[in-house]
Amino acid sequence: MHLNPRMRLAAGLLVAAMAGCTDSLVEPVTKDQTLLDDRLTLTGRVCTEPAEPDGFPVKVVLVIDQSGSMCVSDPPGSQGVAGFCEQVADILLPGGATMEPARVRALRRLVDQFRQQPNVQISIVPFETNVKGVWPPVASGQRFARPTTTSGVDSYIGGLQAQLGKGTDYQGAISYAYSLIASDITALSSASPEVLPRTRYVVVFLTDGTPYPRCSAVDNLTVYATPDTPDLTWADSSSAVEFCNLLDPDSPDNIDGYEPGTDRNQNYQLFSYVRRLMELKEQYNVGDIRMHTILLFNQQSVTNCGPICQDIYGTYPGVTPAEYPAAAKRIASWLLQRFAEIGNGVYQEFNNNDQINNMGLGALDYSSFASRNVIKSLMVQGLSSLPAEGGRELDTDGDGLPDRLDNTFTLETNTYVADSDGDCLDDGFEARRADQGFQPGNDKDARGCDPDSPLTRGCSCTGRDTDGDGLSEYAENFVKTRQTLEDSDGDGAPDGLEVRYGLDPRAPNVAGIDTDGDGIPDDDELRAGSDPTRRDRDFYERYGYQYTVTVAEEGTDGSTCYDFTVSNLQLVTPPNRSGVQQGYNLFKVWFSEAPESGVATDYGRWRTACAWAQYAPPTLRVPLGPELTLEEDDFRRPVQLSTEEHYRTRCVGDAP
Repeated sequence: MHLNPRMRLAAGLLVAAMAGCTDSLVEPVTKDQTLLDDRLTLTGRVCTEPAEPDGFPVKVVLVIDQSGSMCVSDPPGSQGVAGFCEQVADILLPGGATMEPARVRALRRLVDQFRQQPNVQISIVPFETNVKGVWPPVASGQRFARPTTTSGVDSYIGGLQAQLGKGTDYQGAISYAYSLIASDITALSSASPEVLPRTRYVVVFLTDGTPYPRCSAVDNLTVYATPDTPDLTWADSSSAVEFCNLLDPDSPDNIDGYEPGTDRNQNYQLFSYVRRLMELKEQYNVGDIRMHTILLFNQQSVTNCGPICQDIYGTYPGVTPAEYPAAAKRIASWLLQRFAEIGNGVYQEFNNNDQINNMGLGALDYSSFASRNVIKSLMVQGLSSLPAEGGRELDTDGDGLPDRLDNTFTLETNTYVADSDGDCLDDGFEARRADQGFQPGNDKDARGCDPDSPLTRGCSCTGRDTDGDGLSEYAENFVKTRQTLEDSDGDGAPDGLEVRYGLDPRAPNVAGIDTDGDGIPDDDELRAGSDPTRRDRDFYERYGYQYTVTVAEEGTDGSTCYDFTVSNLQLVTPPNRSGVQQGYNLFKVWFSEAPESGVATDYGRWRTACAWAQYAPPTLRVPLGPELTLEEDDFRRPVQLSTEEHYRTRCVGDAP
C-alpha cells in the first residue's frame, strides 16, 4: 500500500499483514471436478466529510487578579471612590489615575481577536478575596459565551478596574477555574461526548504578586518557607494571623468556605488543583487542557510605593525592607512557573512600565484542533459466519452464536432469529454471559426488554440500537457503553464488535493488547475477522481478510477519498429458511474518519455499508466474478443500517 504523508498516521490501522493463500489456490483441480471459488473481494471508494471548523471548540478561562495591589503593578486605574488606588496615584502617577490599566487594554484586544474566531468561547473570572462578578454572569446559566459585540462583554471589561479587593486568594481562583471546566466537561460528556476530543481548554492566570492570605494549620513548625525556600510550608501571613485563626462572621474580608485554623494557599493545595485540572484530559478524553501564567510585577513601582505597600506584597523574616519587593517577585515567579510546568503551559512576566503598558495576551496558543478529516478505521465484519478451526462456520442469524450451538437442547435458541426470546439482547450476547445469569432461550431477561414487566412496560426492540453499533440500549446499559457513540473508547473498533468477543469496549486498548497471546494484536484480528480471544494464527494466515487502502484524491473542500480492496472473504452456505434459497452471505463494512490532528483519541464519525453474496456449490455463486463494488453513496450512518429491513433494502448485491 502506498500512502502519502497524510496517511502514514493511519497506515497501521488499515493494512493487515496477512500472507495466506485461498483454498482454491492450494487444492488441486481434476478434470472431473468443478469448483466454485469460495472467496469474495469487496472493492470501493469512500470519502471523508469536509472539515467543520466550528466543531472544534476552544474554551478560554481568563483568571484576572483584582486585588488592590493592581493599583501599584498595573496603574493607572481608579475605583471611582476614595480608596487605595487614589492613595498611591499621587506617588506613582502625578496627575492622577485617568487611563485604562494595561490588563484591561490587553483583554479588549484579546476579545477583538476572539471575535474573528467563531469557535472560541470565554469565561472571565476576576478574583481578590473571593471570585466575584464572573462573565458570563452565573445567573445566565452559561459557563462560557461568545464575546460578540452585543454580549455586553466590552462594558464589563471596562468596569473591571473598579472592582478591586484586599486579598489575592489563589486557591479560590484556581478552584473556581477547575470547577468551571470540570462541570463543562461533565455536561459535554453526557450530552455530546464526541465533541470532547476536539475541544481545547485554555486557562490564563494573571496576577501581580503572591497568594494572600497564606494560612498554616500548624503554628509551631521549626522551619517555614522563605523567599529562598518557597517550596516549604508558609507561616500565617503577618497581617492575617488573626484571620487565619479566629472567625469574625461579620468581616467583609472572609474567604468563602475557609475554616480558621486550617491551611490556605499552601503550595500543595494550589498544585493539587492544577494537577486535578490536567487529569481531566485523560479522564474524559479531552483534546487538550493547558494553564498559562502571567506575572505583572513592576518592582520599581513597588519600591516607590514604600511602606504603604509592605503588607500588600509581604514582609519576610531575615529580609531587609528594601529587599521585600525583590523577595516577593522571586516567590511569585517560582510559584507561577510551577503552575505553568504542571499545566503544560507558558509562563510570562512583565517587569516595568514599558513591558506592562505593551502587554498582550494574544500570543498564547488559542488554536483549535480543526483539520482535514482522514481515515481512522476500515474493517469488514462477516454477519453470516464466525471464525472457527479449519475455516469459517455458519452463523445464519448473525447473533454471534454458531449454528452448531443454536437450537440445541441446552440453549433452546432459534438458528434464524438473532434474539430468540425477544428481550433486545442477542443470543450470542446472553450465551457469552451465562455466568451472569443470562439465558438466551425462551426466558426474557429483566435487564432487557419485557413488555409485561413493570420495569419496562410496553417496551419494544424496534429502534433500540440508538447509535447503530450492534448493541441495543439494554446491552449498552449492561456493559456501560455510550448509547450515542458507535465506538465508546475511541480505539477504532465499534462497540458491538468488541462486545461480541468479550473485549472491553470502554478501554481504548485493542491496538495495544494481544488478548489470546497468539502474537497478533486484537485490532488486527478484528479487521481480519479472526477471534482475538482464541489462539488462531493458522486461521488468521489462511482465512484472514486482507486490506489495501490508498488515497484516491483530496477535495478542495477538505474531504479525502480512499480506494479500498478487502479480499479473502470466505463464503459459506447458510441453510434455507422460509422458502428462501440457501447460501446468502452478508458482509458489513465499517468506516470511521477523524480529524488529522487527533486521529488516535477521536471517537470518529462512523458510516457503514453492506453487501450480499450467494454461495451454494456446486452450481451457484452470485456474483459470478470475484468481487462486488461499493460506492460512496452506499455508506450510511450506522443507525441507518442496523436492522434486517435495512440489510434487505440498502446493501449492494442481491438480497434474499
